Amino acid sequence: MTTPRHNRMLLLALAVAVVGLIGCGPVTTATTISDASRELNEAKAVDAEKNAPYEYTKAAAFLHKSKELEGHGLYEQSSTFARRSRMMSEKAIDVAREAQERQKRKQLFGGKRKGKKKKAPGFTPSSG
Repeated sequence: MTTPRHNRMLLLALAVAVVGLIGCGPVTTATTISDASRELNEAKAVDAEKNAPYEYTKAAAFLHKSKELEGHGLYEQSSTFARRSRMMSEKAIDVAREAQERQKRKQLFGGKRKGKKKKAPGFTPSSG
């Protein structure tokens, strides 16, 4: 048989659990947004604005939307947009680094050769 003391303990445990769960949304979302912001800053550091404009802009837009939703208390949706922002930031970093490597190779081995273009050989007897 349950006693009044036992009932109070159950209610207290339930209250603590509810309060704990209410705090999880904002804390988790804040952490996710922080990670996405850090990743976007890293993308900016590797010049993704110039070398990966599509990916960088999309990551920044997702992060902005995430912060907006967090402000309205929509934590699950906010976390989703923060994760999307982080994924696009990672993609922007990859694309920017590839572009930088391409530019380095181009400088090292040279771009297009200057000078007279060679004419393709002809296939008819009258061509030169």
